[in-house]
Amino acid sequence: MGILDPVKKLFCGPRIHGVTHAGVTVSNFEEAIKWYSYMFDWHLLNELTVEPEKADTLVDLYGEEGLTIRLGFLGTQSTNVLEIFEFSPKAEPAPKTVWNRPGYTHIAISVSNVPALKKKLEEKGAEFVSDVQFMGGAHWAFMRDPDGNLIELIDYHANRIPIALASNLVGKLLKKLQFGSYYI
Repeated sequence: MGILDPVKKLFCGPRIHGVTHAGVTVSNFEEAIKWYSYMFDWHLLNELTVEPEKADTLVDLYGEEGLTIRLGFLGTQSTNVLEIFEFSPKAEPAPKTVWNRPGYTHIAISVSNVPALKKKLEEKGAEFVSDVQFMGGAHWAFMRDPDGNLIELIDYHANRIPIALASNLVGKLLKKLQFGSYYI
């Protein structure tokens, strides 16, 4: 083993850095940009159109041929972004989220003071599907975007900093102490 092997492993080998973005399909690209900007002060970072010839090479990903895909990334107040897709032709909207069906159900936005933010967003016309709840040391509430996609507003309070700085480290510790039976 060479003297630089640990350094190479740390900086040159494959690493998992964390979740960077979520993607959501919308019915109207422009209206989605306006809504997310109005509600959350997020801004479009880029826009790209994928023509059918290129999209057809990704048929295993998108599930159908002949699609034109418009997409863009919205910058948030963190290092994470929201990717927005608009497809043409459009498919019928899916039924509302079924929580007990496997699959992704929502995105969550870290905020402060959920009750005050909920009130502010309702004044802007946001549709909330839950009242503010308090569970596990966090306040949270759920709302829908114009296409019915679920968005959770969550305030972790004092746990925000440890979660941001050490969630993977804490998870590794709990794997050894409490949750070992979940792992291979």
